[in-house]
Amino acid sequence: MAQYPFQKLCCVRPVDNQPPFLLAASGSRIYSFDLKAGALLFQWPEVDISADNAKDHSTQSQGEDRPAKRRKVGTDSNGTLSHEATDDSIEIISERPKGERHQPKVESQNLPNISHLITTSDASSVIVVTAEDKCISVFKVEAAGQLKLQSKRSMPKRISAVVLTPDETTIIVGDKFGDVHSLPLYPTEGWTPQVIEQNESEGAYVPSATELTVHTKGNLAALKFQREQKIRQPRKLGPNFETKLLLGHVSLLTDVASIEVQDGLKRRQYLLTADRDEHIRVSRGIPQTHVIEGYCSGHRDFVTRLRIVPWKPELLLSGSGEPSVRVYDWQRGLLLDEELFHGGILAELTALLQQSEDARTLNQVSVSGIWTIHYNATPKSPVSSTPPHMILVTLEGMPVILSYTLSTEGKLQHHQTLTVAGNVLDIGTGPALWDIVVSIDNMHRPSSIKSLRPEELPATEVFETFSLCSGLSPHNGDMAPSTQTGGTVLRWERSSLAVLLNEAALAIERPKIPSEAPSRNRTIYSSLGETLYGRENLRKQRGQAGAEEEDVGEDETPNLEEVEN
Repeated sequence: MAQYPFQKLCCVRPVDNQPPFLLAASGSRIYSFDLKAGALLFQWPEVDISADNAKDHSTQSQGEDRPAKRRKVGTDSNGTLSHEATDDSIEIISERPKGERHQPKVESQNLPNISHLITTSDASSVIVVTAEDKCISVFKVEAAGQLKLQSKRSMPKRISAVVLTPDETTIIVGDKFGDVHSLPLYPTEGWTPQVIEQNESEGAYVPSATELTVHTKGNLAALKFQREQKIRQPRKLGPNFETKLLLGHVSLLTDVASIEVQDGLKRRQYLLTADRDEHIRVSRGIPQTHVIEGYCSGHRDFVTRLRIVPWKPELLLSGSGEPSVRVYDWQRGLLLDEELFHGGILAELTALLQQSEDARTLNQVSVSGIWTIHYNATPKSPVSSTPPHMILVTLEGMPVILSYTLSTEGKLQHHQTLTVAGNVLDIGTGPALWDIVVSIDNMHRPSSIKSLRPEELPATEVFETFSLCSGLSPHNGDMAPSTQTGGTVLRWERSSLAVLLNEAALAIERPKIPSEAPSRNRTIYSSLGETLYGRENLRKQRGQAGAEEEDVGEDETPNLEEVEN
C-alpha cells in the first residue's frame, strides 16, 4: 500500500546553539530530520497503531468469538446440497440482550491528517493542527529534535488558517465558517470553564408549541413526547478551554496574518483576514478586532495566501485562484503591483499542464504558497551592494517554484523558475536563511492532481534542497537585473542535502494511504489529491453569483493547506 508524502514542512532553528532540524508531517505523523547529516532524529507518535493493524486485529478477534459455520460437503443424488452433522458443523445460536449489536462496532483507527505546522521564533514550541478532529496540539521542543506534547484542544469547526500574534503568546485560528478565534499558546493556569447552573424553580421542560400551532400527526406525537419529559434539556456550552471569538466573515475564511507596526509613539497590532469571496480585510488587533480599518481590493477570485513582508512590514503579498500574486500597501489599501503569470512564465506553465492527463488550464490553477527569503551576504560573497530579498511562489499541483525579487517600492520581478521532480507540497527555510527544503508529491504524476504515478515507476525523491548562491556567470539567462551586480549573479542551485534526507525518509515506515478514501470532487481530484490539495473546491461555478455551495456540516470542508502555513 502506498505511503503518504510529506505534506507539511517546518525548519526549526533553536536559539540555544542546538543544531537545526526539519519537522516533516506525513499523514498523521511528524518526523524530525537532522539538517546537517540528514538522519532521522525522532517521530511522533512514537508508538502508533495503523489502520491495517487495527483491521487485522479486528478480523482476528471476530474470528475467535464467532461460532463455526456449517461446511458444504457435497450434493446428494438429487443435486441438492447436503451437510455432515459433526461437532464442527453444528450451528450455534447465541442470545443477545435487546438493543445490543450483533457485532461490536469497530471505530476507525485512521488518525487525523496534519494540515498546519508552525513554530515560534525562538523554536521553543511547535503548533500542530489536525484536520479531521479539528485539534490544536502544542509541543515543547526538546533536545535532538524531540517533541513533547503539552496541550491538545479541539475547536468546534475545522481550521483553515493558524498564526501567532506578534508577541507569540496567543494562537489565532480561522475556520471554514469564517470565524476567527484566539486562544493562549499554553492554557492559562487557574482558568475554569463557565458553568451554567439550572434553576430548580424552572421545573419540567415546557415546549413552546401547542395543539393550536401543530396539526400533523407526527408533530402532535412529538409534542406529546416533549411534554412527558421530566427535566429540562441542558444548555449547550462552548469549548472547555479558554478561547475568544475575535471576528467573522460571511464566507469561508482562507488565511490569516497578524502584524504589529509602529504608529507614532505607539505600537499597534492589526489582523488581516482573507476569504473565498475575494476579500482581504484589515482589522485592528486584540482586543479591538471588531474595528475594520479597511480592505485590500483587486482579486477576482478566492484568496489563498496572505504573507506580510518581514523586512518591510507595510507590504502585503497575497495569492489567489485567478491565479495571481499581488503586492499591497495594506495600511492604505493600495495595490502596488501584480503578477498574472503572462509571457514566458505562461508558456512554461502551459507546456507542463499539456503534459499531464488532467486537461487543466492555467485558469484552473491557484497559488498554493508564498514564502519570503532573506538573503544575507557573507564575507566571502563578492556582492558589492545590498543583495535583494527573494519571494517564492508555488501553484497547486505544479512541479515548479517561481522565484521573484521584491523592490522597496513593492515591485515584483521574475528571477528564476525552478523545476522539480514532482508537484510541490510545501517549502521550509533551512538552517541558513537562503537555504530551502522542498517537499515533493511522489504519488501523483507531475502537473497532475488526479492521475497517480504507475506502481512500476515509483518516485525515489520526496525532498529536494536548494541554496541561493552568488558567483560569476557567463550569461544572464533568466536572471533579473536586480540580482546582478558587477557580473555577479544570485541563483538557486541544488544542494547535496537532499540525498541524505531522501535516504533517511525512504527508509522509515510512513502512514499508509487508505484505498477507500472518498473524493468530494472526482472530476478534479484523486482521493489523495483531495487531501493534499483541495483548493479547487473553493472555485465558484459560472453563474453562481457569489452564492455559497459548501455544505455547512461540520464534517465536510475543503482541505486547505494552509489546507498551509
